[in-house]
Amino acid sequence: MEKPQRIPSGNLKRVTADRFAFTPALVAALIRLHHATCHFTIIGREHEEEAFRLGKPPIFTSWHFAFPSVIYHFRDRNGMVMVSRSRDGEWIARILRHLGYHSARGSPGKGGGAALRQLIAHMKAGYSAGLIADGSQGPPLVAQKGILILARHARSPLLPVSVAASPCWRFRSWDRTLLPRPFSNVALVYGPPMWVGSDASPEEMERLRGDLERTMNRLTEDAERILRDKVRR
Repeated sequence: MEKPQRIPSGNLKRVTADRFAFTPALVAALIRLHHATCHFTIIGREHEEEAFRLGKPPIFTSWHFAFPSVIYHFRDRNGMVMVSRSRDGEWIARILRHLGYHSARGSPGKGGGAALRQLIAHMKAGYSAGLIADGSQGPPLVAQKGILILARHARSPLLPVSVAASPCWRFRSWDRTLLPRPFSNVALVYGPPMWVGSDASPEEMERLRGDLERTMNRLTEDAERILRDKVRR
């Protein structure tokens, strides 16, 4: 009996993506609609204004768990985000396109250098970029050095952002992804711009990595405190 032919996994992924080509547009529309029901409190917007006044488009960074709300907030700005070349990354890139983003495809393990060059070129054209501080696979809430390398070569400031929502759902994923419930309160907090010198030593890069990590965690705590204070009023 003749054995059935196996379809190469790469081809299978392409067929699946094409077959459900309408799905990314639908998911993007749901993200817009879902978050439009929420009440956002934005704290620290002056830090974003300061970064733009300096004449350099900032590199926005957040923890992975905050991704849904962060991409909603920064939608339709023609920004660029690094997205892995994995199968999941293909779907994310397509969803982001419908939210007004460009994608630089790569990760530290595959295509990272090319993606960084693409992000730098996009920023030189006057547009912002975004990168997840703890990467696509974690560990969660631990800043990685990739974003510092991008800031050093692009000579652009890092602008940390974090969020909290109440009430919300937390997924059982490695990052415990946060999704606000419909009509919930969302606090989004900016931190001050961080600069990475072009001649930063390995020791300085490690110090800055730790500073970024502590800042991001503090911003998350600030966002959670803002929502607790709202409940008490």
